[in-house]
Amino acid sequence: MRLALAQLNPVIGDMNSNFEKIRSAIWSARHQSCSLVIFPELALSGYMAEDLMQNAGFLVHLESALNAVRAESDGIAVILGHPARNPGHGKVLRNCLSVFRNGEILAEYQKRLLPNYDVFNENRYFEPGSQPVVLELDGVRLGLTICEDAWNTDFSNSPGLYSADPIAESVLAGADVIVNIAASPFSYRKVAFREQMFSRIAANYHLPLLYVNQAGGVDGTIFDGLSAAFDRDGQILKRGAAFEEDLVVVESEGSGTFVPGEGNTENSLIFHALVCGVRDYIRKIGAKRVHLGLSGGIDSALVAVLAAYAVGPENVTGIMLPSRYSSVGSVKDAEELGRNLGIVLMDIPIQGTVDEALSSLSDVIPGISGLTEENLQARVRGLLLMGWSNNENSILLNTGNKSELAVGYATIYGDMCGALAVIGDVYKTKVFELCRFINREFGPTIPGNILTKQPSAELRPDQKDSDTLPPYEVLDAILEGFVEEALAPDEIAVRACEDRELVERVIGMVLRTEFKRKQAAPILKITGRAFGTGFRFPISSGWKPGNLPDQIEIEEGK
Repeated sequence: MRLALAQLNPVIGDMNSNFEKIRSAIWSARHQSCSLVIFPELALSGYMAEDLMQNAGFLVHLESALNAVRAESDGIAVILGHPARNPGHGKVLRNCLSVFRNGEILAEYQKRLLPNYDVFNENRYFEPGSQPVVLELDGVRLGLTICEDAWNTDFSNSPGLYSADPIAESVLAGADVIVNIAASPFSYRKVAFREQMFSRIAANYHLPLLYVNQAGGVDGTIFDGLSAAFDRDGQILKRGAAFEEDLVVVESEGSGTFVPGEGNTENSLIFHALVCGVRDYIRKIGAKRVHLGLSGGIDSALVAVLAAYAVGPENVTGIMLPSRYSSVGSVKDAEELGRNLGIVLMDIPIQGTVDEALSSLSDVIPGISGLTEENLQARVRGLLLMGWSNNENSILLNTGNKSELAVGYATIYGDMCGALAVIGDVYKTKVFELCRFINREFGPTIPGNILTKQPSAELRPDQKDSDTLPPYEVLDAILEGFVEEALAPDEIAVRACEDRELVERVIGMVLRTEFKRKQAAPILKITGRAFGTGFRFPISSGWKPGNLPDQIEIEEGK
């Protein structure tokens, strides 16, 4: 069987645009003599449509587009993921795939395992299926599954999370080939694991496996594509592009040898994921131009590079906003970076505005604190950057990193302003790694001074981040243990620093500053757990890691 894996980048809810992409892929697959073309999960609506799927008009438009796809299936079988109304009891919708050929519906499958963790919330919308579906097509029996259905095998990172194993049940039902259509979000440690998992599934059952993933960015979630066809030994026959649309044509009877991912190192994947996230966020909201505060520091340098690659340097404005505490070196570094990238540079000194604000406050508040003055500088910068956004029809990119956002080392309504937190899921240590990667990969783009000077907010004389925070190597290890792995303080201390008191202090900072993160810009997710929908902590929690007794005594009789 000659078939095509159609890796698409849909626009959420734009059924007209998504239909055109689907039709184009069908035509291309047919032109290349394919008898089957397979699309990703919820390809017609786009994955992450959320409460749009509860809108009656949305569903009517969806069903019209689904009928249009069905009409395009002359001479070729089409496997398409889409939401569908639930005719029975339970939730209003089902997460389905349909198989069309020659205008007829050959089969329909209802996703059985609905994830409800991290960024997923499928139980809110969908009723799960209960039965495997195996479809015979041109003498080949296809075991149909959708994304999470494959993640409860013995080879996944969460076996036993569900009571059913749809892959095993498809095999028992007589599948010759396993098909898994997906919208599997990117995280940089997941890519290799996922590919290994599918390879082991194929080898274990000695069956070919076809995996088709969505590509592109949706708000803060990035889909890496990397669709793949595995032979019965688990070797890769073909692999799709990373973060881009692709049509991968495969001879399913073939046998494979390992196909290495080109340039898919950890830092390369993260760089291209972030570029994809910025590019698609800006494109899909209908914008063109972006701007950012360019401080001469490493965070804004990284965001400037990512923006230039995502939307083109001619569409990026770097705005320098120096105060009396901004060093001459930082201003020069920002200017050099801007010239290297070819972006537009603007200089708007803020000291006069800061002094006016301090004077106004002094009239009613005796003895303004140093922290108030520091935060005023950040908020004046935010004020001017948002003013530029309004007047120039430009999108402000936030430049805060995950380490600072985690512990609240950021000024709400100040340097937290922006429409997209580009590196809000990138730890500070990883920021340095990515900048060094950029200079190795693309030549000396980021000035050396930016890479070697001590990080500083430059809001008071001789200020350094290390005045307030632990060394970033230690801080990031603590944060990774708490935020991503939910470890206990003792476990984190053993791994990070052998200092439980410091671990508890950092965790306390994270918990106390949740109110800031609830108001943060959408964050591009690249790790296993980003702040936002994947980190659902209360603002008003009274829990503290350091005040838990070893054993809670229960008074008798109560």
